[in-house]
Amino acid sequence: MDADALRQWLATLDSISYYQLFSVTPEATFDDLRNGFHAFAESFHPDGHQWRHPNEQAAIGYIFKRGTEAYRVLSDPQLRVRYDEALKNGILRPESLIIESQGSASGVARAAGVGVGTRLSDKVRNPGARPFVLRVEELAKKGDPQQAKLQLVMAMHMDRGNPALEAYGKELDELIKAKADEAKKNWKK
Repeated sequence: MDADALRQWLATLDSISYYQLFSVTPEATFDDLRNGFHAFAESFHPDGHQWRHPNEQAAIGYIFKRGTEAYRVLSDPQLRVRYDEALKNGILRPESLIIESQGSASGVARAAGVGVGTRLSDKVRNPGARPFVLRVEELAKKGDPQQAKLQLVMAMHMDRGNPALEAYGKELDELIKAKADEAKKNWKK
């Protein structure tokens, strides 16, 4: 991607929807959305552009930040419904959803050293682990720590020694154990 293409992206970024950012339709499934985000990330992940001029790096970082914002909103079913409503009213980037998507840190995330406004995916050092961590966050939010742990194991293989991922894994283990204990207790009744 050359400097002219970057300028075009910057010029149109505020006039396109989150769906257009990933080249998907509003009817896109979660898999379609994830694939669109991955294609977007292949082009705009800052780690792939460290050789560029600092101004170009800043532009790429800005575009990528918008993409992660869009993915956070569209991958959350409740936020996506609200985004679709805003979009019907001509609002391409509703501030309230952006703030909400960034500030939805769970207790597990805080325990892993990920504070409010920060997500576990922000602590990933290896870009290959990021898709797995995004899925971990989604599954944990849905209350499925066992499946989240499986995805986290994959992420940890790609980002070995990451203390945030390791701490999150311990918290997920505790949640899995607590769920199992609860199920046993309810079964005995």
